[in-house]
Amino acid sequence: MNQTTLSSGVRVRFAPSPTGYLHIGGARTALFNWLFARHNNGIFLLRIEDTDQQRSTEEATHAILDSMKWLGLDWDEGPYFQSQRLPIYKRYAEQLVNQGNAFYDTDAEGRTAIRFKMQQNVIVIDDLVHGAITFDSAVIEDFVILKADGFPSYNFACVVDDADMKITHVIRGDDHISNTPKQIALYNALGFESPEYAHIPMILGEDGSRLSKRHGATSVTEYRDKGYLPQALVNFLALLGWSPGNDQEILSIREMIDKFSLKRVNKTSAQFDNTKLDWMCGQYVMNTPIEQLTAAGKLFFEKSDIDTKNISADWLFRLIELYHERFKNFQELVDQTRFFFAHTIEYDPAATDKFLKKEGIPEMLKEVYSAISSLNSFDRQGLEGCLRDLTAKLGIGFSKIAQPIRVAITGRSASAGIFETMEILGRETTLKRLENTIKNLSGITNTVGL
Repeated sequence: MNQTTLSSGVRVRFAPSPTGYLHIGGARTALFNWLFARHNNGIFLLRIEDTDQQRSTEEATHAILDSMKWLGLDWDEGPYFQSQRLPIYKRYAEQLVNQGNAFYDTDAEGRTAIRFKMQQNVIVIDDLVHGAITFDSAVIEDFVILKADGFPSYNFACVVDDADMKITHVIRGDDHISNTPKQIALYNALGFESPEYAHIPMILGEDGSRLSKRHGATSVTEYRDKGYLPQALVNFLALLGWSPGNDQEILSIREMIDKFSLKRVNKTSAQFDNTKLDWMCGQYVMNTPIEQLTAAGKLFFEKSDIDTKNISADWLFRLIELYHERFKNFQELVDQTRFFFAHTIEYDPAATDKFLKKEGIPEMLKEVYSAISSLNSFDRQGLEGCLRDLTAKLGIGFSKIAQPIRVAITGRSASAGIFETMEILGRETTLKRLENTIKNLSGITNTVGL
């Protein structure tokens, strides 16, 4: 997308370092920049800050780009790579030396870097989230701007690039506040106009500590691989530190763009709530057309080593239609429905102990087998009428018969409706599983092959 001709003058950037996957915090920063650009009809630029030669990898770069595309965060310019801009940094560093604002610094091993002379003054920034922040530059030592290997330091490359790329607003995490006085000093020395700054709150785990692996998934890739819907994750991330101004929690991309404002970004840290994320994703699943879920679900089944070549689109549609109010991501769908595809039932020991290993169960399952095997129409209505007639004949409540059937044909005590489950499994598979369960009831431990 190229919106340069439509631009309002607002230019923002997302500038990740390709040293790993795109972290949730980085994705939220990218999203806020993207929303700000789209709301203001501006330009969203992507810059890869790959000056860390030891840690930057091509694999991480691809992972970041793929994650951005999956989230729908398209960029108008870039990606630019800092490693391809070394002559530019060298030129500006030497300019600072010639001005007297920087000097060559040779270490004991004979390696020469360029170090910036920090001025002794007070620096104030009017942060768009936090308000005025004051820094005493007297406590900041002279710092390296160009290393001996010709690569720039983070703060120097950031300033040169933001100025060269005409960035108007720098929207980034609170952890970068401490970098700001060095960058302001560099802007002043180079004669560049400083952008406006907005430092957004950090994301904490549910225990109040900084979000990390111990809180669960922390990268966009992990959520994609678990089968979360990208639009649900985007909605969730948007509300981590920002509010649309009311209690609305489910917002379309268009609504987020229309309502986004830095004035409504919180100053305090946001807390990552996995329960809320799952709830929100469940809402998106329930409100996504079954056709779309079916197409995405088919791909996820295949990624999970479930062969779908001989499965009709109509059968898969009916399966996902049955479960679409029960799963929050496609990994849950696979976990909940794997028994439909399996050649071997995996029994839950607690379920078999509670519902199958009781006196009279084999005889009751035989009655079930006999009753449903002669049905003309093996569908939900026919099965329900048949089995309710059977419970009346046996003089028992329906749950007394439903749960043993469920465990016998699924291996578990919870599933979608028993009649719909039997219908989708089909007559042959349902009867075969009932028969095998009856035959192997006394020896059931974990699995029974079909």
